[in-house]
Amino acid sequence: MQEAVLKIQKLGVPPKGFNEFSADEATVQILGEWVEAVDSIKMPIAWDEAEILIQCAPIEGMSGVEWTFLHCIESIFNPERVEEYRNLIGKCTSEFMKIMLLERLSNYEEKHKSGVKRA
Repeated sequence: MQEAVLKIQKLGVPPKGFNEFSADEATVQILGEWVEAVDSIKMPIAWDEAEILIQCAPIEGMSGVEWTFLHCIESIFNPERVEEYRNLIGKCTSEFMKIMLLERLSNYEEKHKSGVKRA
């Protein structure tokens, strides 16, 4: 288990207000630690790490960090385990991230169904 994933688990869901200049000092510190942890995750992650991260997903945009987080989750994707992956996404505590992950999975499935190869 990666230390960065355990750190995110300890910090939990990042607080709202990443893009607000009025955030208090404690919120700014938590957000900074959270971003640092996400940036230090090595991909691909393990399934058990994805199960932790899916419970700590950001609930709003974080100046691009949400994409790094999303790519961490997606790094476990295996076309042979689509339903398991879909079930994992279903456990996501963030509607914001759940929608993005499901849309990207749907896009993959549409491309795969039509025979178009992903670049």
